[in-house]
Amino acid sequence: MKSRALVLVLVLLILLMGTLLFSYFFQGPDLRLVLSDQETGQVLFSQPVQEGDELSFHWIHSFEHIPWVEEYTIEANETFLLHTISVAGFGAGIPENKGVVTVEDGMVVMRSIQQQFDTIRWIHSQTALVSITLGQTTFITGEDVEHHLPVELSIKGTRTLWPRLRLTK
Repeated sequence: MKSRALVLVLVLLILLMGTLLFSYFFQGPDLRLVLSDQETGQVLFSQPVQEGDELSFHWIHSFEHIPWVEEYTIEANETFLLHTISVAGFGAGIPENKGVVTVEDGMVVMRSIQQQFDTIRWIHSQTALVSITLGQTTFITGEDVEHHLPVELSIKGTRTLWPRLRLTK
C-alpha cells in the first residue's frame, strides 16, 4: 500500500513538472517593436509589445499641412494590421476610399480597412511625423530620428529556449 502511494505521488510530480516545462518552453513569443535604419539595419529604438496593442502614427501631411492619423493593431504573427485612417482632407498620397468612410468632427475617417503589413518603411521627416504611440505612450517623436533617414518599423519575436539563451527570429 505504501509503494502504491509513493508511485501515485511520483506520477503526480512528473505530471506537474511536465506541465510546467511545457508551459515554459511553448509559451508565445516575446514581441518587440523595432525601428531600424533601412540601409544599415542598426536598431534605433525598441520596445516590448504584445499582441493586440494599438499603434498610431500621427502625421502632418507634408504638402497639405493637415493632420493624418493611422491606427494599427500588433498581431501575434509579427505584422501590423491597419484598421483606421483619419485625415482632415484629401491631397497627394492620401487614400480617398478605404474601408468604411465617414466624416466625424471635421475628419474623414476610414474604418475596417484590415490591411496587413510585415514592415512599415518611410523616409523620415522630422516635420511630417509628429509621433508614433503605443496606446497612450509615445514610442518616438518626429525629432527623435535623423531627418531624411530611411527607416523601417517591424515587430520581432523571440522565444526563450533556456533562461540564458535567447534566439531571435
